[in-house]
Amino acid sequence: MMVWGLIIGVSAVALITAAVIVVLRLLAGRVNHPPVPLPPMAEAQQNPRQILDERYAKGDLATEKYLERDKYLGSARLPRVGGQPASALHR
Repeated sequence: MMVWGLIIGVSAVALITAAVIVVLRLLAGRVNHPPVPLPPMAEAQQNPRQILDERYAKGDLATEKYLERDKYLGSARLPRVGGQPASALHR
């Protein structure tokens, strides 16, 4: 009889220990982690036209390539950079 009491007692301690470990692991998943940084709003809202204009203004694209890609976007215009047409910058 005493053996059964010992087995039940040890089982109860093991069960309580396992329950505490499970609860602690579940709560550890809810710890406040540092927030994930979001991209700046200006970059997140750029459209293809703005990207093309910026690349042209930086000199990444020649005028011919700019105009070729501009046709795909539905407009054949040269952007203005610093008050003058950007084509004047690439001569």
